[in-house]
Amino acid sequence: MRAGLAAALALAGLLATAACRSDADRADPDDRAPSAAPSTPAAARLELEYLGSTTIPRSSDFQGTAVGGLSGISFDREHDRYYVISDDRSERSPARFYTAAITIGPTGSVRARLTGTKPLLRRDGSVYPPLSYGYAPPDPEGIAVDPRSGNLYWVDEGERSDVLANPAVRVATPGGARVRELPIPKSLRIAPGRGPRRNQALEGVTFTPDGRQLYVAMEDPLLQDGPNPTARAGALTRVTRYTGDAPDAQYAYPLEPLFLAPREADRSATNGLSDLVALGGGRFLTIERAAVPDRFRIKVRIYLADANGATNVLSRSLGGAVPMRKTLLLDLDDTRGHVDNVEGVTLGPDLPDGRKSVVLVTDDNFNWIQQTQVIALALSGA
Repeated sequence: MRAGLAAALALAGLLATAACRSDADRADPDDRAPSAAPSTPAAARLELEYLGSTTIPRSSDFQGTAVGGLSGISFDREHDRYYVISDDRSERSPARFYTAAITIGPTGSVRARLTGTKPLLRRDGSVYPPLSYGYAPPDPEGIAVDPRSGNLYWVDEGERSDVLANPAVRVATPGGARVRELPIPKSLRIAPGRGPRRNQALEGVTFTPDGRQLYVAMEDPLLQDGPNPTARAGALTRVTRYTGDAPDAQYAYPLEPLFLAPREADRSATNGLSDLVALGGGRFLTIERAAVPDRFRIKVRIYLADANGATNVLSRSLGGAVPMRKTLLLDLDDTRGHVDNVEGVTLGPDLPDGRKSVVLVTDDNFNWIQQTQVIALALSGA
């Protein structure tokens, strides 16, 4: 995560929720431009309800690692466990993921605890070392369990600074051993004036329920696709589909405008697609997380997105493309609980009343002001 956004989220976590809402009420109406994205009729049958949340305690020595930066989550239905990935770039501990046990009580109570951790390993079986001259460790941002093989697919944002490293989609065993790396589309590769912005690359990853297709999502637009969202205009980012190990389709995803205008020009004020989870039939729950640093505000919204009818932009520009449709299901400002920096989403086990559980995880940026939250929602009509 870029430094400006991390600072904004940390400051936002320190402010009272009521004060944040009153600031939004006083905003200039022009600061909150509506989305131009067409809605999907299927949303009429879906509802999301906030159930509750808990925190995972901060620890500087959980099985030899520093706990924090949890940026992606995936439920392993076969083994009834969750995988959670840290975006620590081997700075505090080698790049890694955790396993967790999460339970949702009948009254909406949530319990969560880490049960183990494994490092992500390189081809030679070694751990990823810290940043050094000419070398950039991975920036893990999302994780998904293959429901057929049990392997873990994880995305790396890459690096665009003094060191250049393309974003990556990698496969590991449940023990962390490297299996392979998938090819990425040419559009996602770093080149002069093209490719992803720094720390705004691959952020989300999900399998379809049958495991036949994998989707990976860019957080924000590619350089060639235009500027990031502002308070007056949204933007288009890209979601790529893999069938087998090859990318075979890509869709434009419409990001909302910023919910609030910065007081001053600030490149770190933006809205991005922080994760997604496939529901099947070309539909997804998507997480849009926005921050306006100089207003000390963040906003997290969950949408139903639909790729049916969208233009395949795998080998073309976004000009004239029909984007994915989407409909707002839940603005987390409207829930009764304080919500921090949500970066991961997964479908959990079915609830006793037949609804599907949706589990979110927040990234605390290794900042004492913030928390690692586990948030439970209930999805009906899916």
